[in-house]
Amino acid sequence: MALNLRDFLTALGKDLIRIDDEVDPITQAGALCSAAPRPILLERLRGFPGWKLCDILVKDRERQALALGTSPKSVVRELSDRMFTRVPGQSKVVPDGPCKEVKLLGNDADITKLPIPIHSEGDAGRYLGSGITITRDPDTGVRNEAIIRAMVKGPRKMGFWMAARHNWAHLMKYQERKQPAPMAFAIGLHPGYEILANYSGRHEGYDELEMGAGVLGETIELVKCETIDLEVPAQAEVVIEGIVPPGVREPEGPFGEFTGYSKGAEGPAPVFEVTAITRRREPIFRHMQATVFTDHQPLVSVPMEASLYRRLREIHGHTEVHDVYIPPWVTMFTVFIQMTPRWDGQARAVLLGALSSPYLHPKIAIAVDEDVDIYDPRDVFWAMSTRVNPEKDVIVLPHERIHPLDVSAPNVDRSEVTVMRVGGKIAIDATKPPLWRKKERDEFDRVKPKGAGDPALEALLRRLASMA
Repeated sequence: MALNLRDFLTALGKDLIRIDDEVDPITQAGALCSAAPRPILLERLRGFPGWKLCDILVKDRERQALALGTSPKSVVRELSDRMFTRVPGQSKVVPDGPCKEVKLLGNDADITKLPIPIHSEGDAGRYLGSGITITRDPDTGVRNEAIIRAMVKGPRKMGFWMAARHNWAHLMKYQERKQPAPMAFAIGLHPGYEILANYSGRHEGYDELEMGAGVLGETIELVKCETIDLEVPAQAEVVIEGIVPPGVREPEGPFGEFTGYSKGAEGPAPVFEVTAITRRREPIFRHMQATVFTDHQPLVSVPMEASLYRRLREIHGHTEVHDVYIPPWVTMFTVFIQMTPRWDGQARAVLLGALSSPYLHPKIAIAVDEDVDIYDPRDVFWAMSTRVNPEKDVIVLPHERIHPLDVSAPNVDRSEVTVMRVGGKIAIDATKPPLWRKKERDEFDRVKPKGAGDPALEALLRRLASMA
């Protein structure tokens, strides 16, 4: 059976928080989703009968593991392996699918009738932040997917912002031809596909949907759009079809982004004209609240972690990298690397590799040894405090390209390539001396409390740990 959002929500079982109170999705979903500690389903939406809204599906490793069909401790390693050994997966076009149960064309395709929330105080309006954006390269015919922000500007119009990457390149090709670009938003897929939609590396000849199919071990079913020449996932809850007219720019923003700020990329932006909406009956609107510590960060950071894991292990031919973690609370701009350095300079090379990857997000890279828990910030900061000599273990890289939404760095170009920021990056080596310097390395062995390995204390220690 094809993977879909509804099956994932069922698999969550009691982990899913169900809210039966009537909620205004436009003005109240933002606060509720931001406060939710785990997956949440709003079951009664004021003004939107028959609709439900869900969010916070893959905020932590447990739910990411469920989405990818692995264990929490294996998420990064398993995804890294599958992304480069099982792709591309298979796709097939089918004549019909659940996303076609209701078809709204022409003037009936009114996006204001979708329960699209206002994410944050100060936003310019209601924002779709959960649609997997689908475009096609007019030269190669290969699709590309990403998740972008799109501001509702009327019943059949949105303004959107996207980074200057693959989808943007497609739109520019149409603009050069003075042709409208077909584009679609697929809302409410199985979270495994949402994770892979945020992959930013090279994938020549196939798209992120087919990459997701390979990672998840299935053939993804696609259906033809009603009004444009694109294929979209048949299992989606909602599909919005439309065109991007060439050269049209209108004000867009401000919008509270994943950084926790509403500044960064507001300004003239392309326009999306809606031509059709298709959806399931009694649909579930998949929201992705854009404030900090939500789904918004892990959906991007998980494929980034997997890509970095593979990339960093190849440094020096082979480097013993154990894990990579980009916590949701660092806004994707900091990466923790757990490794065992064997030679002088190896940790430094890994750190520089993390700061020069296909991803623009990391500007701070911290390397620690295998005896440091990278999922515990106390442990990471302990290592930084006790193993870092700032005069030799900290590298500052000036004048580097920085993520376009990182407002700590100045925007040096407001041209057609959206936003270009230039600033510094920093690498911090908090590892012990390398293996070949055994005497120096042994000086950094951690002490253990007396009795830590006593079998007689095992049950009592477990009880104490459960009280944390």
